Amino acid sequence: MSGGTDLDRIVDAATRLFAELGFDGTSARLIADAAGVDPATVDRLTGGKTELYREVMRRATDADRAAISGAAEGFAPTREGVERLVDQYVDFYAAHPEYLGLWLHRRTGDAADTGDLEEQYLRPRLGGIVEALREAVPEDVDLDLTIWTIPWVIFGFLSQRALGTGPDGEPATDGPYRRVSPEELERFRGYLHTLLERMLVLPGEGG
Repeated sequence: MSGGTDLDRIVDAATRLFAELGFDGTSARLIADAAGVDPATVDRLTGGKTELYREVMRRATDADRAAISGAAEGFAPTREGVERLVDQYVDFYAAHPEYLGLWLHRRTGDAADTGDLEEQYLRPRLGGIVEALREAVPEDVDLDLTIWTIPWVIFGFLSQRALGTGPDGEPATDGPYRRVSPEELERFRGYLHTLLERMLVLPGEGG
C-alpha cells in the first residue's frame, strides 16, 4: 500500500464501516464517500476492498498487541500475571469498540475469503499463552479451551454492553457504540478474575 494522508483517512473510514456494517455490507463507494475521496483513489492506494480489509485488520491487531505488550512481555504463569494480561485486553476493547466490531462480524462469517486471519493473528498469540501456562495448571484443565474462553467471554460481555444500545437497552443515540461505564467494567473485571482463578487454579506470585 502507498502511504499518505488519503490512505489514513481511507483506513479510518473503512475501519468504522467494516465494524458497523461488516466487510460484506460495505461497498467501496461507501468507503470513498466516508473518506472524502473517489473510488478510484481507494483502489489505487489500497489495491481494492479485500486488501484494504486486510490492512484494517493488521492495524487493529497491531494496536491490540501494543496495548497488552506490557503484560505480555515477560509473562509469568501466575494468577497475577494472567490477571494483568486480561485486564489490559479488556481495557483495550472497552476503549476501542470499533476493533471489537471487526472481530464480532467475523464470527458471523463476514469476509469469508479472508479466513486465514485468525490463524495469522489470533492463534499464535493464544498458543504462546497456552504453552507458558501448561506446566502451571492442573492436568485435568483443558487449557486450550480455557484460554479461548477468555476472549469469548470478554467479547460477549462487551458486545452486549457496548455495541449499539443505550443504558436502557434502546438503540444508542450518540452513534453506533456506547462506552461501558467504569462501574460496569470494574464489576466485569472482578468476575473475570474469579472465573480465571477457579478455572486455572494458578499459584500467586509469592508461590
